[in-house]
Amino acid sequence: MKTTRRTIGPGMVLTFMLVLGANGLAGAQVAGATRWAGEVTETDQLIAGWSARQSILGRSVYNASGDRLGKVLDLIVGTDKRVTFLIVDTGRGVPGAAQHLVAVPASQLQVRGARVVLPDAARQTLAIQPAFVHAPITRTQSAIVEQAQQDVDKSRQTIAVLERRLAQGSAQERAPTERKLLALRQGQKAVQDKLDDMDAAGAAQWQSAEAEIGQASARLRSAIRNASN
Repeated sequence: MKTTRRTIGPGMVLTFMLVLGANGLAGAQVAGATRWAGEVTETDQLIAGWSARQSILGRSVYNASGDRLGKVLDLIVGTDKRVTFLIVDTGRGVPGAAQHLVAVPASQLQVRGARVVLPDAARQTLAIQPAFVHAPITRTQSAIVEQAQQDVDKSRQTIAVLERRLAQGSAQERAPTERKLLALRQGQKAVQDKLDDMDAAGAAQWQSAEAEIGQASARLRSAIRNASN
């Protein structure tokens, strides 16, 4: 039987701007206070709600009967800047179980003391829910891709310098310069090929493609350093 994968698109921004009141979470404990310094005065402002890091993320989730359901790994914030879903790994804490991420509506969340509670949920029910998959971020949002593109640009500049050196240098300098040029061109092509692969990658392959870009980019930087010596 084919399993449908649920994906939250780029519009569901992964931040922790916890505006929880509209999701049935009014009356939450006070999470802390912030002091804002203006030009003339300072204002102390209490922030009502739960701290995502201290109260929710990484916490085990239980039902009303005290059964452990999994662990909260992420929060999804909608385009209206309100928390819409909790991402729960139902495989956490179960020996031999694979990771299985499930999106649970935030409106079902309760925090009882130190516990995150989904009162009406059951492990068996969550385990058969469609798996949640993070949608891939765009290339422009990836720091690894940005670094790779900077490396490609720098390699072009270094290649131009080596080509001038090759044209003006002695016969003795020709062979090592050509080797450096070859390494740079190969490294540059490898990074560009990986960038193209990332554009074609689906959500399940995105992280792997990004990792391969980082590795190819590191090799290109090494070739650039070698060419500059």
